Amino acid sequence: MKLPWPRSLLARNFLLLMVLALALEFSVFATFYQLLQKPRSEGLATLVASQINTQRVILAALPPGERDDVIRRINAEGAMKISPAIEGNASHGEESGGIWLTDFARRLERQLPPGSRPAITHLGAAHVRMQVGDQAYWLSLPLHVQLRDRAMTVAVATSGLIVGLMLLAAWLIQRRINRPLRQLQRATHALGSGRAPGRLPEDGPSELAAVTRQFNRMAENLERNEGMRTLMLAGISHDIRTPLTKLRLLLAMDQLDEHTASGYIQQIDAILGQFLDFGRTEGDEAPSILDVNILVQQLAAEFGERGDTFALNLDPVLPTMCLRPLALQRAIANLMENAVRYGKTGLAVDTQVGDGCVSIRVRDAGPGIPPDQVEYLTRPFTRADDARSNNGGTGLGLAIVDRLARIHGGDLRLESPPEGGLHATIVLPVQASPN
Repeated sequence: MKLPWPRSLLARNFLLLMVLALALEFSVFATFYQLLQKPRSEGLATLVASQINTQRVILAALPPGERDDVIRRINAEGAMKISPAIEGNASHGEESGGIWLTDFARRLERQLPPGSRPAITHLGAAHVRMQVGDQAYWLSLPLHVQLRDRAMTVAVATSGLIVGLMLLAAWLIQRRINRPLRQLQRATHALGSGRAPGRLPEDGPSELAAVTRQFNRMAENLERNEGMRTLMLAGISHDIRTPLTKLRLLLAMDQLDEHTASGYIQQIDAILGQFLDFGRTEGDEAPSILDVNILVQQLAAEFGERGDTFALNLDPVLPTMCLRPLALQRAIANLMENAVRYGKTGLAVDTQVGDGCVSIRVRDAGPGIPPDQVEYLTRPFTRADDARSNNGGTGLGLAIVDRLARIHGGDLRLESPPEGGLHATIVLPVQASPN
C-alpha cells in the first residue's frame, strides 16, 4: 500500500526536517559508539578479563585447603571480592544498567574461559562466575570507568534539543513563507472570480516578493485592460450613435443618397478603425533595425501626395535602432494626421538625438491648447475643449501614440507653445528594445 504524501508545503518540509532530525540522532549515536564507547568497552573488558584470569590461575594453583585463606587476604586487602557461589543464589548473575553495560558484559565474556558468566549491575560492579576445579566462585570487581548510559543520554538529549530548536526555527521560517503564499492564493481566487484582489504587500523573501510583485503587476494590467474594454465598448456605442442616427433619419425621410450614405459609412469605419488600432497596439510584431529618418521621409512623401506638405528637419547623425517598424510608423502617422486635421498650417517633423534618446517631433501652427489640458490629452477618449476638437474623432489618436511609444520604452510628450499650435514629441531611448 502506497503511503499518502503530504500535500501542503508546511507538512512536506516538516516531514523532511523530521527525517533529517532522525538521521542526525542516528549519526550522533553511531559516532558516539564507534569513536568513544566501543574502544572504551573493549579496553576495559580486556583489563577486567586479565585481572579475573590472573585470580583464577592463582586459585587453581593452590591446594583446596589453602584457597579460603588466600581469598580472605584478597578480600581484606583490595577492592576485588571473591566469594563461593552458593547454589540457588543468582543475585550476582542479574544483568542491569542498559545497552552499554550489556555490551561490555558480552565483550568481557568473549575474553573469559568457557563457563564463565559475567554480569554488570547498575552500581558499576562487574560480577563474574568462574569455575576453579570443582568449586565455583563469584568474583566482584568495581569498575572505575563508568559504562552507564549517562554520557549517551546527555549526547542524545543535547542533539535532541538542537534538533528541537532547528524544527522550531524551521516552523517559524515556513510560517513566514506560508503567509504571503496564502495571501497570494486568496488573491488569485478573487481574481479568478472576477473580483479585484487589491494590492498585495511585496515583502518577505526576495523570491516571494518578486512573485508578488509580478502578480500585482498582472492584476493591475488585467484591471486596466478590463476598464479599457468597458470604456471602449461605451466609446464605440457613443461615437457611432450620431452617424447611425443620421442614417436612420435620412432613411425614414427617404432622403438618403449614395454619396451621403458613403460618407456616414466611412465615418463609422474610421471610428471603428481607431478603436481597433487602440486595441492592437501591443501586438507581437518582431523588432528590427530601423532608420527613423528614412521612415519619416517615406511618411512625409505619402502625405505630400495628398497635398499635405511637411517641412523636415532631420538629424543626420541619428543612429539606427531596434524598433517595431509598423508600430512606430502608425504612431508617427497618427501625429502627422492630427497635425493635418487640427493644425492645417506650419506642418513640420523634426528628429534629434541627445542624452541617449531619439526625439521625433511633429509640429503644427494651428489653434493652441490650454496648458492645463495638455497632460490629459494622452488619456483615451479625451478631447480638447477648443477649436482643435471640432473635427470629430474618438479621442484615441494620442492615446494610441502614447501606448506605441511605451512599448518601445519611451513616451509621448505634448507641448503647446505660447504662439499657438501643438508640438507632439515621441522620445525613445537609443539602447531600449520594445517590450
